[in-house]
Amino acid sequence: MLINQEDSLHFYLKKAVKSAHDKLERNPVLLPLFGDVSIEEYANALAALHGVYIAVEKNIMDFLSNQSDLFDYQSRLKTPALEGDLKALAKIPIISNIEFPVPRNVAELVGMIYVMEGSTLGGQFLARKIGDKFPTRFFSGYGENTAQKWQEFWLFANTVCADNQYEEVAQMAMSLFESMELHLRLNK
Repeated sequence: MLINQEDSLHFYLKKAVKSAHDKLERNPVLLPLFGDVSIEEYANALAALHGVYIAVEKNIMDFLSNQSDLFDYQSRLKTPALEGDLKALAKIPIISNIEFPVPRNVAELVGMIYVMEGSTLGGQFLARKIGDKFPTRFFSGYGENTAQKWQEFWLFANTVCADNQYEEVAQMAMSLFESMELHLRLNK
């Protein structure tokens, strides 16, 4: 049986969060990454992103600590690669002063993971663009396994989320995008 793409969670989320995603990409901390980025701009972006990733990944792992067999996020943690790049750049991470959303249920967890895993796809574009200029472990994501990991996430998401939960998933994703943008705006 063929699934109508327009009825899928992926299609719904992509459409629902487009404006929040676009606003985040236009943030002054991230915008230089899409052009001819200097080492200082690159290091500043990674330092600011650290505040996001350390907080959000903690929130995801805290939720999963009570449901360890639900989804393996441990193997997807991006903070270690980010910290490795910051160390190579001799840049101190920025700690966030804002509170990031905390998932209260599986639908909200899916919304959070959607944002984090989606950033891995975009990161690969940046890693290719930056090439050998700067350390790119963080933006390289899962390397050649990124597409497979993305598909595994969607298999999980489509298994645990019913159609009537799509709005809840989207609300969490938008809330996380907005929190990320606020953190970056405050730390430019």
